[in-house]
Amino acid sequence: MDIRKLDHSFYKDNTHLVQTLDKTRGYGIVVISLRGGLKFGIPLRSNLPNAACFVTKTEVVGTQEQKKGLDYSKAVLIANDTYVSAAVFMIPTDEKDSISKKSQEIADAFEKYVEKYIHAVKNGHKYTLGNREYRFTTLQNYHSELGI
Repeated sequence: MDIRKLDHSFYKDNTHLVQTLDKTRGYGIVVISLRGGLKFGIPLRSNLPNAACFVTKTEVVGTQEQKKGLDYSKAVLIANDTYVSAAVFMIPTDEKDSISKKSQEIADAFEKYVEKYIHAVKNGHKYTLGNREYRFTTLQNYHSELGI
């Protein structure tokens, strides 16, 4: 799994999206393809806010525990390969190794996250859609691409 940077052209071409990442900074992403051929960029974040993630590192800052890793809830659809910069996004070696060693686990977990979302939307499961995992998910931008 390569860790790349989400290009600013993504934000220029996708101003209509809701619940996306902060548009003023570049994000490191891991690109994952789902079985339907859709490519998603899962962003690296510090201070992960929910359980829909892959944790690469946990740190204690003051009295607070902060998790770093991949945030499934803020994944974006990569409809154009130019949205992914060719430049490598640098992160600490231990975090990069964690992602590399668990690449299949990450891909499987993200696919389950997406499938659970699709099932919840199709079946009107308001509890699932309202919980912390899905309340602010970017997947709401991609219903037609996901076949919902």
